[in-house]
Amino acid sequence: SDWPGGDRLTPDQAAAYLGVTPKTLKAWRLNGTQQLPFYRFGGSRNSKVIYLQSELDAFMAACRGGAA
Repeated sequence: SDWPGGDRLTPDQAAAYLGVTPKTLKAWRLNGTQQLPFYRFGGSRNSKVIYLQSELDAFMAACRGGAA
């Protein structure tokens, strides 16, 4: 990843980048239905969460269907 290279996204930015709602992204994070890396700063569920754009790109590539 590019940490700490500036490709950090807030949950709202990450949701928009992936084309899902922030609510869907939060559900994925909380219930683990998608293997999407994220970083949580602090010990509570209300702690700051960030995503790395490079890891979102890798996630989308892994989800890609059809012929390569």
